[in-house]
Amino acid sequence: MLFITYAGSTGLSAQESTATGELPELEMFIAEESAAALTDSVLPTDRAISGLFGDTTSVLEVPRSVTLLSPEIMDKFNIDSLKDLEKIGAGTQSYNFYGVAGAPVIRGAAGGTFLNGMLRAYQRNEMPLSFGSLEAIEIVKGPAPADFSPTQIGGFVNLIPKSPFFDEERGSIELEVDNWGKTIITADYGAPFLLPGETPAAFRVSLTSQDGESYYDDFSNDFTSVYGAIKFRPKDGISVFVGGEYFDFQSNENPGWNRPTQDLVDNDNYIIGEPLDQTSGVFRGTVDRGALYGANAVSGLPANRLALEASVALALVPSFGNLADMLLVTDVDGVDKYVYTQAYFDNGGRAVTQKIDGSEVLTDRTDFADSNNLVLFGDIVFDSNPDRTFTVKGIFENLETDKRSSYGYAVSTEQTVFGSKAFVRDRTWLPNTTTTLGVGARYTDAQILQDFFDEPFSRRDILQPTISPNTVLLVGDQRPIGQLNLWSPTAVNGANVASELLQLSAYATLETAWTDRISTIGAVRAEYADFDISLPGEAERATAAGNGPILSGQSGDTDYINWSFGPNIEIYENLFLYGSIQQGNSMSPTQGGAIFGDQNFSENEMWEIGLKGSFLNGALFASVAYYDWEQSQFDTRSGQAEELVGEGVEVEFTWLATEKLTLIGSYTWQEVKRVAPPGFRTMPPPAGVSEGEYIALNAGTLLLGDFGFGNTGSNTDFVYPGSPQAVVKLFAIYDFQNGFEVSGGPVWQESFYLNIDNTIKLPSALIWNFNLSYKTESWEFRASIDNAFDEEYFLGADPIFGANTLVSKAEPTTYSFSVKYKF
Repeated sequence: MLFITYAGSTGLSAQESTATGELPELEMFIAEESAAALTDSVLPTDRAISGLFGDTTSVLEVPRSVTLLSPEIMDKFNIDSLKDLEKIGAGTQSYNFYGVAGAPVIRGAAGGTFLNGMLRAYQRNEMPLSFGSLEAIEIVKGPAPADFSPTQIGGFVNLIPKSPFFDEERGSIELEVDNWGKTIITADYGAPFLLPGETPAAFRVSLTSQDGESYYDDFSNDFTSVYGAIKFRPKDGISVFVGGEYFDFQSNENPGWNRPTQDLVDNDNYIIGEPLDQTSGVFRGTVDRGALYGANAVSGLPANRLALEASVALALVPSFGNLADMLLVTDVDGVDKYVYTQAYFDNGGRAVTQKIDGSEVLTDRTDFADSNNLVLFGDIVFDSNPDRTFTVKGIFENLETDKRSSYGYAVSTEQTVFGSKAFVRDRTWLPNTTTTLGVGARYTDAQILQDFFDEPFSRRDILQPTISPNTVLLVGDQRPIGQLNLWSPTAVNGANVASELLQLSAYATLETAWTDRISTIGAVRAEYADFDISLPGEAERATAAGNGPILSGQSGDTDYINWSFGPNIEIYENLFLYGSIQQGNSMSPTQGGAIFGDQNFSENEMWEIGLKGSFLNGALFASVAYYDWEQSQFDTRSGQAEELVGEGVEVEFTWLATEKLTLIGSYTWQEVKRVAPPGFRTMPPPAGVSEGEYIALNAGTLLLGDFGFGNTGSNTDFVYPGSPQAVVKLFAIYDFQNGFEVSGGPVWQESFYLNIDNTIKLPSALIWNFNLSYKTESWEFRASIDNAFDEEYFLGADPIFGANTLVSKAEPTTYSFSVKYKF
């Protein structure tokens, strides 16, 4: 135990209290807080789990698969976004959510986000999750324990906020830059102080600002985070911790390459050309949305049929097919163009392609994706009785986002969340048992206005030097001349919805030590949810058209019971066999946090078995787990729950091999499947068109027309795409113990399908990352290389929205440099 003398906090110094054999409560509080702040280890067994499982705080004794990212781990792996979670741990992946990682991906499915044990507002890609307020992360695989608020099915991350410094005044300023022009400035400061009445307290403030230029052309990612927290003990037996963060994000989304094909993935061959002119004065010189799926006035063919200007066609088509098989038309702009025909492909023609670089993506400097987020949290703990504590926790969050992309997408969301829970934890009511009884309430007011036109990404040829008005669509609050705005229904009576949701819960947890070697954790939660659904008033077109107000004035309620049980058996010294079974409900809102009704609440079932152990006198931690689950995930396109099943094996280890060398590794094998066919999400290639040049979904009409939905190709088991099924990660840290440290290692992932119809397969990859650092008492210097050997690999896309319409080549070799001054 570390004892800190705190002038004025008590009439007794730490040295005096030790001499008398007593330690005053306030001194204990300061000592414990200081010791926790100074914990500096990569071993999971050296860090307590922060209240996720009651009194069970050791990762060895928790009957679940959990990955702990301590401040030391986050520093050594250079983790500063959710995308970086793919660097470490089993079952952790990332999707490309149009360039923004707003939600974790765990075990191949979406996960939830908690802060200090309280569920945060749901978001998918409204903004990147800010890391400016946190110092550690706990990753729990599978549904949230029964005594937690229900959330997404994959699992969840619990963000541990930066804690104030009680031991001494300290701070730091850090500058980080990379070779693409990204600059991050971080300032952090905290100190102990006295509140009125000589109440011991400490505070911490942090500022993080990023000017995020990128490898991808015309794409930026800028944000500012301001965080502050205070912790104090007004009297013996009461402690208070409150804090908050304001996060302002400005960007334009990066969908990657549109028109994905296997030929594009394998050979960087991008299909060029644009449809015939469909601009209209009514739509202010941009595309007439009403004519997108009719017949073209010039050719009489489907309006989205792809064409090439005559000069381009004459130069390139002979290398791909017979120009005579194409249709020559004079477009309304007076330019001669050649249009693809069925005969062209029947006679062996191929879509005309040109080479593309990974940095050339579907971006427009005039696009914007802006968000602001305020989150406040607080705890009050009454612990004067060592056998019984009473805790009150709360969270408030407001999240607003506004996006517009000229290729035909707009979204505006606003979400306000109030959450609280109160619980008592007693260690005497039942023999050898810690009993927790609690109640909770959560209120969410959310709305989304969304306008997208059947994923129109493929209309634009991104190799063109300028953006043609013929590829620009008015969206959202924009309006054609003399018409209402374009917030329009696109799914489930409209993608636009406003909802108010009240959740009331009661829960209980029993942690029982049956013998010195056998313990169990059981929990049950009963929850009642009441909701009101309406159509946002801004959706003028939906209201006027008469096909949107179906949502107005709807209300309903639902109730459910979640339960979980997990035994943990020490079968040998520091070797634990555990199991876990859980049944209940997940809650999965639509983008923006709103719900359509009880379809957002879906059943889940999971069981897991595993081994965890600490070996070699504590120098080695290792775990292995097998899991199987059946759950439902809300499909934001169809507005209904989609049934998924999954299974997997996870292995993790951390080994302090020598005084200087540490090895950290993991292995993941997972498989997620749909129970039913995907319906609209796929489209079989038309006759004569090879899969290598085929553009799926409605983007397929760019070639030859609408060919129908529902074909899954060779994917007869409906395996979910977007994440590799097998991943191996290994990371080594060598500390020279003279200030220098070198670290790094590979991440290997097997090849995997981008889309559920298995027409596009992304290659396997071996990605190496390295760091070199030097530390003194006042300075830290770091040089990092990500993807050191310039491996060409791809990011998986969101399986619901993006799998058939975009693919992103990952960044090539990226160098970053940072310097930190500590004071």
